[in-house]
Amino acid sequence: MNRRHSLSGRLILLFICVSILVALTVRTGFRYGIQGEFRSLAEPHLSEYIEHLVKEIGSPPDPIAAEKLAERLQIDIQIQAKGQTWSNNGGIVNTERLVFHSHSLSTGRLVEINHDEHRFMLRLQDNDSTILLMTRKRLDNGSLALVIGVTIITVLLLIALTYHLVKRLFQPLQDIGRSVARFGSGELDHRIAIKRRDELGDLANSINTMADDIEAMMEAKRQLLLAISHELRSPLTRARLNAELIQAGEPRDRIIADLQLLEQELAELLETERLGSRHAKLDLQPVNPGQIIDSVIQQYFSTATIRCKHENDSVSIQLDPVRIRLLIKNLLENALRHTPESGEPVRIDSRISDRIWRVSVKDQGEGIPKEHLPHLTEPFYRVDKARQRETGGYGLGLYLCRVIAEAHRGGLHIESEPNMGTRVLITLPLDEAITGSPSKPGV
Repeated sequence: MNRRHSLSGRLILLFICVSILVALTVRTGFRYGIQGEFRSLAEPHLSEYIEHLVKEIGSPPDPIAAEKLAERLQIDIQIQAKGQTWSNNGGIVNTERLVFHSHSLSTGRLVEINHDEHRFMLRLQDNDSTILLMTRKRLDNGSLALVIGVTIITVLLLIALTYHLVKRLFQPLQDIGRSVARFGSGELDHRIAIKRRDELGDLANSINTMADDIEAMMEAKRQLLLAISHELRSPLTRARLNAELIQAGEPRDRIIADLQLLEQELAELLETERLGSRHAKLDLQPVNPGQIIDSVIQQYFSTATIRCKHENDSVSIQLDPVRIRLLIKNLLENALRHTPESGEPVRIDSRISDRIWRVSVKDQGEGIPKEHLPHLTEPFYRVDKARQRETGGYGLGLYLCRVIAEAHRGGLHIESEPNMGTRVLITLPLDEAITGSPSKPGV
C-alpha cells in the first residue's frame, strides 16, 4: 500500500486538524464571549483584593508588614521608595526591561500587568512608592525547556499510538484487498477469515458470499460444458463413420477434416476442464524433456523446418508426459501457423537451470498488437474477430498450454510486437531432477 494514500494516516491527520480547529474555536469563544463576562464579574473582587493588599502593606509601605504578607500568601513583594528598593527574598527585579500593560480598575486605581519571567507581576503606584507583587518563580529556563520537550515528545507518542491503533482498526481492509486480488487471479475457493463483527466484518462476509455465488455459477457452467462436450462426442463419432461411407472425393475429405477438427476441439476442451478442476491429478513420471520435444517434432512436424536447441535438458524430471507432449505440439502448431513460408524457421529452445525447465518457442510471423497480449490465453479468444480458419485456430490452444503449465505449478508468458514475431515462454519448477543417463521418454 502506498503510505502517501494511507486511510489511517489521513484519519490521524484529520483528527489533528479537527483538534486544532476545536482548540482555536474554544479559545476564540472564551476570549470574545466568556472572558468579557468573567472580567465584569471578577473585576470588583480584584479591585477590593488589591485595595486590601495595599492597606495591609501600609502607606508608606512597611517592609515588615510586606514580608509577613509575602510569607502568608506565598508571593514575592518588591517595594521601591525614596530611591531605595526592598525585596522580601533579597533579589531585585529590574523592571526597566519588562513591558507592562496598564489597566484601570473601577475604583480608578491604575495597575500594570506583566507575564514575563515565567510568572505573573502586578505593579501598583501608591503616592511616591512603587509596589511590585509577583507570583513565585517556579521554573527556570532549563526546566521550562525540559517541560516543553517532554510535552512535545508525549504528544508525538500519543499521535504514534493513535496511528497504530487506527491502522490496526483498518487492518481488515488490507486482508480484504489481498483476498479480492486472489479472487481476481482465479482462486475462487479462497475465503476471507472473518475476525470482526463490525462494518468491516460485514463487508468481508458479503465478499465471501459473493465468492460463493461466483464459484457456484462457474462450477455450474463447467459442468454444463462438460456435459455438452460428452454428449457431442457420440453424434460426432457416428457422423465420422457415416462420412467414411461417402464416395471418395473432395466433399468427403472436407467433411472428414471438419469432423476431425471438431473432435480435436472437444478433446482439448474436455482436457482443459479436467485440469481446471481442483481434483485434477497429473500422471507424473520421470521423463526426459529433451526427448519429448524431439519425439513431438518427429511425429507431427517432420516436414516442417524447426530449429531446436537443447541445453542441459538430457536429464529425467517429474512431468506428465502426455500433457507435456500436448503443450509442445500446440505451441509448435501455433508458431508454424503464423510463420510465412519465406520467413525464418520456428525456433524452440529447451534449457534446465536453477531447478527450472524453460521452453521457448519463437516465430517470425506478423506479431500481435500489445492490447491483445493479456487475453491470448483466455478460452476461445481470437485476435481475428472474424475467426477465419486461415488466421488461427479456435482459441483453445494457448489456453490449454497455460492450464497445463499451471497444473505443473509453472507459468506461460507471451512476448510479441507487430512485424517482429512472437515468443512464448513456458517455465516449470522442478521438484526433483534425477541426473544421470538419459531415460526413455514416457510417451
